[in-house]
Amino acid sequence: MSKKPKKTGLSAFYFILLFPVFFASCIGFSSQLKINNDGSGTIKQEYRISNLLQSMGKTDGNENSLPIPIGKEDLERTVERIPGLSLASYSQRQDDKDLIISAEFTFATPEALAAFMDNDNQQMKMDVKNKMIRLHLPAGEDGEESFKAMMLSAFQSYDFSFSITVPGQAKTVWLDENGKSIQKYPGTCSVRNSTVDYTAPMGDLVFLEAPLTLEISW
Repeated sequence: MSKKPKKTGLSAFYFILLFPVFFASCIGFSSQLKINNDGSGTIKQEYRISNLLQSMGKTDGNENSLPIPIGKEDLERTVERIPGLSLASYSQRQDDKDLIISAEFTFATPEALAAFMDNDNQQMKMDVKNKMIRLHLPAGEDGEESFKAMMLSAFQSYDFSFSITVPGQAKTVWLDENGKSIQKYPGTCSVRNSTVDYTAPMGDLVFLEAPLTLEISW
């Protein structure tokens, strides 16, 4: 099996979805993105990694090992290779359940944001000139219903969520794999003036039956 390139930013979420179901279900992800009129802006991200998964990442004897490439050095390397991207802050903290990693970035151009959020230019499309963003959610894992129910129950506290603020009144439409508008999708999505909020249990996305796309315009 060939190795996939390390990913950061929102594309780290897609990296998570490539994990075996157990691992993906042990991670939560949230992101707050603000885009200005000129395409610059800020993005804040938080990862919650279960203590169990974190301890499994240390089985090779590396006490500083993380199961996904979101350590400070990983993100600093990302900033170095993307013009117009800066790491404004980075922190780690531990509670009784999770390791919580938070990072904030600034980006000077839409190209810098796109390079950060989607290394492969497949999962995110942003066109500031035409006032549109598209986020693609890939199809997830297959599995027996009893296995799905067990995993969803065991790790229901881990979510994938994001908030996107655009420079105008936001509008959303969900599309199926054929580009047809749909009303049913996992999680909840709402619009508050210029801000779009979306939240879904990580397990629902891991088991997503078919790819979906969220189109945001303003």
